[in-house]
Amino acid sequence: MVRRLSRLSTALLCAALLPAALLRAQPAPPARLPDATGRETIYDDTTRQLVLRGDARLVYGDLILTADEIRYDPHANSVTARGRFILTQAGRRLVADAGAYNLTTGTLKVRNMRVGQFPIYLAGESVEGTFDELVFTNATLFFREDAAYAPSIKARRVTYRRGRIVAGEGLQLGLLGGHFFKLPHFEHDLTTELISYFTAKLGYRRNLGVIGETSLRVPVARGVRLGADFGLYSARGFMAGPAAAYRREGPDGFVRGNLSSGYINDRGEKLTDILGRTVPEERSYLEWWHRQQIGEHLSLDGQFNYWSDSEVLRDFRPKSFFPVQQPDSFFQAVYAGDNFLLSAFARFHPNRYHRVQERLPEIRFDLLPSGAPAGSYQRLNASFAVLEEDAYLTAPRQRSARFDAYYGLERPMTPAPWLTFTPVAGGRITHYADARGGKNAYTRAIGEAGFDARLRASGTFDYRNGIWEIDGLRHLVEPGLSYRYAPKASDGRAYIPRIDRRAFATYLPPLSIADQRNIDDLDRLDTLRLSLNQTLQTREPSYGSRDLATLTLAADYRFSGRAGRRPLSDIHAELTVTPAPWLRFEVYQRFTPQTSTNQELNYALEITDQDWWSVRLGSHSLRNDYKQYALDYRQRLNEVFDVVGRWRYDVKRSRFNEQTYGVWQRLGQTWAVKYEASFLQGPRRESSFAFNLEVELLQF
Repeated sequence: MVRRLSRLSTALLCAALLPAALLRAQPAPPARLPDATGRETIYDDTTRQLVLRGDARLVYGDLILTADEIRYDPHANSVTARGRFILTQAGRRLVADAGAYNLTTGTLKVRNMRVGQFPIYLAGESVEGTFDELVFTNATLFFREDAAYAPSIKARRVTYRRGRIVAGEGLQLGLLGGHFFKLPHFEHDLTTELISYFTAKLGYRRNLGVIGETSLRVPVARGVRLGADFGLYSARGFMAGPAAAYRREGPDGFVRGNLSSGYINDRGEKLTDILGRTVPEERSYLEWWHRQQIGEHLSLDGQFNYWSDSEVLRDFRPKSFFPVQQPDSFFQAVYAGDNFLLSAFARFHPNRYHRVQERLPEIRFDLLPSGAPAGSYQRLNASFAVLEEDAYLTAPRQRSARFDAYYGLERPMTPAPWLTFTPVAGGRITHYADARGGKNAYTRAIGEAGFDARLRASGTFDYRNGIWEIDGLRHLVEPGLSYRYAPKASDGRAYIPRIDRRAFATYLPPLSIADQRNIDDLDRLDTLRLSLNQTLQTREPSYGSRDLATLTLAADYRFSGRAGRRPLSDIHAELTVTPAPWLRFEVYQRFTPQTSTNQELNYALEITDQDWWSVRLGSHSLRNDYKQYALDYRQRLNEVFDVVGRWRYDVKRSRFNEQTYGVWQRLGQTWAVKYEASFLQGPRRESSFAFNLEVELLQF
């Protein structure tokens, strides 16, 4: 007999009216009864189950189950359901086609279930376990979207525990319906970022021919991905090399790193390197960087760059070459105490086509500014370094073992609220165990004295502008005057190996001998530095203030120094204007006041519409060397397509060094496709025309 009822409680009452002998043969019903509803509610005398159909819903404490059909067994306190099975508890949600759930033990068994958190999801043909741990059979792990063009991982068996994939068997990575790469291991926390790396590039360049490149990293352990970089060049040959990426984070620190490499037997036209030598056929490169934090105090940082010749990255990886054309290799360990830093730094030189000041190694101690008697502050640094520099062109090989230490004192004084005056004094002693000029060793002692003065003034103005979101103005003015006197800084030039020497720079150098890194190449110091800093601010609606404009002017007056150098240096001016978050203008100028000659001018105007377009116009000008304009433009057409353009114009040679036109396309939520054509003039090695089609997996 079937009775049609409206609520589960009525069904249970009817069940209690059955013969007592039959009830004694069944387990006791649960003490707490679920609440169940449906468009059609039936109690089945045969199975002794409550059957809910049509928008069926069962609530048991904080657990909610919905499905097309739900069957509840009051004696086993369990449910079975089919059709749009959705189980929710404490913010966690499971979706399946059908399944069973025990309300007492919390165990479940379902078919075709999907679980996860954007952008990573896990699906399985059959799943058993609890909310805390689920075992998937014939599982698929997919990223962002379940589409044929999205990468996915197939597995015979996967264990999912509290938001983390902790184990897997029979793992294979692939896409487009095929899975080709076997994975020994995959583990990932779905609440943290997963950085996947896959790029594919097709193109053409005259010096390389038809280009096909791909990079792939696949997970092999928690936070570890291994793979390779491949490149096929019809005019050169095949390049390949292992690659890796690793990233682990925990409560006590983190570790991150990346490795890429390549080797090719280059059969094309290789030309010469920067020294005029013939580029070899066997060409290769290896790039590695590593960063690590161990606890609160210890950090490690390093990188290694090996290039078989100076042009290997310029020929095959130009995007990596142009930002850094002389690679660095170093490793550093720093222990940070409460008020000091203890570091070990090694710089080595695996390449031989440019010069590097190697440190093999340098051990350094830095006492951070701290209190001293009579209201003064002290600073101290001391180091021991073994320096080496290989012979290069006509320059000989140099080696030096050097001990160096500096100790300084400063005493801030505030004669008025708007004035700060700080006398400074210090000394630096440097000992060279390998001296020149007929000496076996040489020790140089330098004293320094001077002051830093700052004047601060401000004014406020009740000005408002709704268009630019200006709510009042505040003008900050800070003139500065600094002086340093170190008459013995240039002593001992004839005996000192000049390894840490001056490097080319157009900005003002550090004023104090305590901050100068070219300690083997110091000048007599008798210099007054004048500066003027100005800032214009307005109120920020949420909190604090926002800078609308900043202007800095600075120049040195040298009372003594090198012969032939004017006492007054070039005047340096730097201006930044940011009247709105979408508009930024910055300019740097250096000019000679004696002749009113502009020596350097760099500026950039950037306008950004976050949703639709951005443009950046810049200029770089260095007198007697170069003058170039650069324009970058990007326009979003719709949700799928962007157009981009890049132009570089050389004024001195009246030519476009680069014209690039491109279209960027987003394929679903997974891929970015770039189509670019470039026309080049001027560079000696690069082709005059290049076409690239690049496919990139969006990082997540």
